[in-house]
Amino acid sequence: MEKTNKRIAVIGSGITGLTTAYQLKKHIIEENLPYEVVVLESSIRSGGKLYTMKFGEQYIDLGAESIDTRQTEAMQLIEELDLTDQLQYSKNGKQDVYAFNKLYHFDCPTYKGIPVKRTDIWKYDLVSFQGKLAFLKDTYFSRLENRQEVTTKEYFAQRVGEEVAEYIVEPFFSKIYSSDIDEIGIHGLNEQIVDLEGNYGTLTKTLEAHPELLDGDNNYITFDNGLETLSETLVENLDTAIRYSKKVTEIKKSINNTYILDINKKEQLRVDSIVVATDSGAYNQIFSGDVELNGYFKEIKMGSIGFVLFSFPKGSFNKTPKGNGVLSVRRNNSYIQSVVWLNKKWDHYKDKDEELLGVYFGRSTDGIMMSLSNKQIEEAILNDLNSILDIQNAPNYRIIKRWPNAIPQFSLNHDEKRKNLFEFLEDHYPGLYLAGNGIDGFGINNCIAQAKRASENVLQHLKNTK
Repeated sequence: MEKTNKRIAVIGSGITGLTTAYQLKKHIIEENLPYEVVVLESSIRSGGKLYTMKFGEQYIDLGAESIDTRQTEAMQLIEELDLTDQLQYSKNGKQDVYAFNKLYHFDCPTYKGIPVKRTDIWKYDLVSFQGKLAFLKDTYFSRLENRQEVTTKEYFAQRVGEEVAEYIVEPFFSKIYSSDIDEIGIHGLNEQIVDLEGNYGTLTKTLEAHPELLDGDNNYITFDNGLETLSETLVENLDTAIRYSKKVTEIKKSINNTYILDINKKEQLRVDSIVVATDSGAYNQIFSGDVELNGYFKEIKMGSIGFVLFSFPKGSFNKTPKGNGVLSVRRNNSYIQSVVWLNKKWDHYKDKDEELLGVYFGRSTDGIMMSLSNKQIEEAILNDLNSILDIQNAPNYRIIKRWPNAIPQFSLNHDEKRKNLFEFLEDHYPGLYLAGNGIDGFGINNCIAQAKRASENVLQHLKNTK
C-alpha cells in the first residue's frame, strides 16, 4: 500500500463517474497537481445506463434514449470533447398523449404539454369544460411560494388545475422521471421552471419569458452511433485510469485523513479522497460499518423500468401519432409508460424500411413487470401497444432490456434530506463525496453537473489538506 501522489478514487464508471474522473484529470494536468485518479468499476464495461447496441449498420440505445438540450451541462461537455459534428437533433415536436382510447396531439406552443398561451386550453379535447375553467383560473393566480416543498402533483395542480395536472403533466413528467407525481417532491426534480417562476410570479408569465424551454424540434439530442459515444469518448480520455471488475465492498477510515477501500474482498487500496458514483443501492454495503450513515440511505428509494425495441414492417399501424411518439396516462391502466417512434424522432432512422418503436414500461416502484419472462413482457406490451396504434402485422423482431432499481424516486423533502446527508459526510467523512442519479437530480445533464461539483470539492479538499 505504498503512496506517492495523493490518490483519488472514483467508484463507478457511469456518466457521473466518468465525467468526475475526466474533470479531475483535466485539472490535474492543467495545474500540474501531484494527484492521481483511479476509477474502480465493478463490471466489465463503462457507461452505466448509456447502453448502445449495434444491429447491422444501425445503433440503438436500450437505456437512456436522449439528452435534453434545454439544460446546458451535457452540451458544454460535448463541445469540450469535440463531438458536436456527430450529433442528431430530435424532430417532429413532442409526443402525443394516449387517454380514453384516443391519441391527442397538442398543436400549440407548450411546456411539457401545458399550453403557454392560456386561451389555447380551448383546443384541448382531452380536458373537460370544467378542467379548462380550472386551468384558466389557476394559471392567472400564483398561490404558492416556490420555496415550499410540495409534491409534483400539488405544485402543478395549484397552477394549472387538477385535470390538466393529471392528464397532461403526469404523462410528460412520468416519462422523464418514471415516478409517481403524487409522491415525488417538486424540488427533487431540479426543474428550471421552479426556480424561474419566482422571478415572474406565475407559470404562464415564466413560459412566455423563456421560449427556449418550450416543447418542439431540437429539444433532444443523440449521436450518430448512439449515446454511448459520450461515455466511450470519456473512457478514451481517461486511458488507463479505469480498472474493471473491481467492486468496492467497503470503505474504512484510516490514518492521516485517508481511507482504505476493500476491493473484491481480497485487496485493499489507500486513497486520499473518494467520489462514490454508483447506484444508491450499493451504499449500504460500502458503508456497512456505519449504522448512522446507513439511516440516511434508507430514505433513498429506487424504481425499476424496462425497455422493448420493436421492429415492425412499414404500414403496420392503423393509428399513428402526429408527434414523435406516445405518452400513456396512468389511468389507462397500461404497462406502457411511453413510446418513442425512432423513425419520426431521429433523421438517421427516417428512411429505414422498418418502423422502429422504443417502448418504456413499468411505473414507479412497480416491480411486477420486471419479474415476468421475456415472452410474457412481449405479450403484455404488444397487447397495450395494439390498443394505442391498432397493429396490423407481427413485429419483425424485438429486444427487451430490464433496468431494475435504476430510477430514483425522490420523495417529499428529498432536498432537505440530501442536505442533511451532505452535512453528515462533511463532518464524519471529509474528502468523501456522493454523486449520481440517486442523490441530486435525474438525467444526464444533472449527473454531469454533479460530477463537476464533486470534482471541484475533491480538489478543494486536497489542496486544503496537509
